[in-house]
Amino acid sequence: MWRAKHPTGALITSAALLFATLSGALAQSPPSLGDAFEQGKTLGRSGNASGRSTISASSAQSTVPNYSTNPPEAGYFGSPGLGTQTVTRASACASGPAAPDPACVATQFLQTNPTRRPDFNIDTNDPLLTRSRAITADPQAIAGSISGTYSDCSVQTATTVDRFETAICHQYRTLESTTCDKVLIVTPTQTPGCSDGQFLTRVTANPCPACVDYLAFDFSCGTNNYLMHVFSLSKASGRVRMDLGSQTVPGELNTQIPKTPGPTRMNGFFCYRTYYSQSCAGPSCTISAWFYNPCQGTRYFGTNTFAMPTTVSFSDAWDNQCAALEARAQ
Repeated sequence: MWRAKHPTGALITSAALLFATLSGALAQSPPSLGDAFEQGKTLGRSGNASGRSTISASSAQSTVPNYSTNPPEAGYFGSPGLGTQTVTRASACASGPAAPDPACVATQFLQTNPTRRPDFNIDTNDPLLTRSRAITADPQAIAGSISGTYSDCSVQTATTVDRFETAICHQYRTLESTTCDKVLIVTPTQTPGCSDGQFLTRVTANPCPACVDYLAFDFSCGTNNYLMHVFSLSKASGRVRMDLGSQTVPGELNTQIPKTPGPTRMNGFFCYRTYYSQSCAGPSCTISAWFYNPCQGTRYFGTNTFAMPTTVSFSDAWDNQCAALEARAQ
């Protein structure tokens, strides 16, 4: 909105004087068109001097409500758009009465008038348009010739140069919020093998039901071999009664080992020989053990199957599900 800087009071006074004069003139016999034009011209010129003298900054300031030589709306000049200022002004005027501020009166009128005066459509063939075209095309045919009453009119031919208009359009991509995931896939891999000192299995042999002990063969892993420990265990207490010795034997998991000599002691007090073998098939292995007493002519045999120890290693890889979106963003 803008505030006028002209003395509205002075203009209203001049208009009232003109209306009173015209009312008196119409009461007499109507003049001709030429006389009426001359009378109006004389009347208008006679009021110029008195009206011009009342037009000044001081008279406008005392007459026009809310007059200001520096209105805040002057800052709107050159703005790319007035949408924000319009909404702010309409909200300010809507919160209170508009009577003290003529600018708010106009603002509220613009806000409410469309609802009071509904919109309507005028067809191209409506008489308002068709008849106006005829008047525009040939005014003399409708209003008659005014050449006899007004001599300042002259026929002129004007040529209008071509007009060019520069239009600017903007093309942009709308923003959208999209999520994606980068997934770390970890794959475990089991490899047959065992660590140094890891217990593998125990093979037992019971020489006779009446004996007070039985034979045990314990197998454990070495660095690149096995350790076989042979001893006898008490049937009553489970404790070791006699240690028959240990021996490092070649071989490792997932291998085939034929019958191979183990700890052996042949002297005046001990008389025995031991053997072992290994057979692996897939994830399970079987170890067998033999015990011989050549002095007494006795022999014993035992076997046991166990699950092959494995070590676990891990490999990882990234599944980048954001690759397509990253390509679009470039």
